[in-house]
Amino acid sequence: MSHRVILPADLGPVETNALLCGGVAPRPIALASTLSAEGVRNLSPFSFFNAFGSNPPTVAFAPNRRGRDGTVKHTYLNAVATGEFVIAAVSHAMLHQMNVASAEWPDGVDEFPKCGLTPVPARFVAPALVGESPFQMECRLKQVVELGEGPGSGLMLIGEVLAFHVREDCLVDGILHPDALDLVGRNGGAFYTRASGTAVFEVPKPAVRPIGYDALPEPLKQSRILTGNDLGQLANSPALPDLTAPVRHPGDPASPGELDMAIQQALVRHDLPEAWRLVGLRMHA
Repeated sequence: MSHRVILPADLGPVETNALLCGGVAPRPIALASTLSAEGVRNLSPFSFFNAFGSNPPTVAFAPNRRGRDGTVKHTYLNAVATGEFVIAAVSHAMLHQMNVASAEWPDGVDEFPKCGLTPVPARFVAPALVGESPFQMECRLKQVVELGEGPGSGLMLIGEVLAFHVREDCLVDGILHPDALDLVGRNGGAFYTRASGTAVFEVPKPAVRPIGYDALPEPLKQSRILTGNDLGQLANSPALPDLTAPVRHPGDPASPGELDMAIQQALVRHDLPEAWRLVGLRMHA
C-alpha cells in the first residue's frame, strides 16, 4: 500500500500536532504537579514526555505553547518560576480524574480538588505528590529548551530526578511490573492505550551478535506465509543451527507451504528449537 506524503509547511500547528500525536504513540503521560510563585497548586497531564538518562536520572516533558494562540501554560510558568516539579505516572484507576485535570482551568485554580486526586507532601520539592499514582518523581528543573516562538511550538523542561516514589506492590523481583502499574498511554485524538494485561508481551533482547536476516535460508525469505516478524524471531538466534540432517517426526508436514505454516505456529508458541527443526525439513522439502 502506498504512503501519503504530508509536508509540515502545508499544515497549521493544530493539524501537525494531530499527526504527531497519532503517529508517535502510545506516549507515556506525565501528570505534572507544580506550584506557582504565589503558592497555588497546579496539576496537568502532558504526553510529550520521556526519560533521557540515568546518571543523573533525567526526564523531560513539554508543556508546549497552545496551538490556537501561542500562549504558554500555567505548568510551564510555575516550573520556570520555582525550578521544581513532580511527575506522576497515570494508572488506569486514575484515568478519568487525570482527564478532568487536563481541562483548561482559570489561572489560580487548584486542580487537585477539581479532579479529586490527593495531594501528598513531597520530600525534597514544594509541589505535591499525587497520592493515587503508583510511580512518581520529584524533580529539579535543570534546563529549559525553547523550540520555537509561534503557536504549538515546543517548550521542553528538562529535570533531574531527586527522588522516586514507587508503590510497593508494583515491584516484583526488583522490577516494576506493568500489570501492577497498569499505566495508560496517550494516542491521537481521544484514544488511549492500557499498558497491562493482554496488551503487554515480552520480546527477548537480541543476542550479543544475532545471525541477522541476511543469514536466513533463501526459501524462508521467499515465503508467502512467513511474515517479517516471523523471520525476525529466527534472525534473532545467536547461531544458525545445522540444517543438513533434520529430525523427522511422524505426522510432520511435507509441502513447503505446510511447513511454513508449522514454522509460524512454532514461533507463535515461542518454541524456537522446534521452529528451526521445521526449517531444516523445509530446506529439504
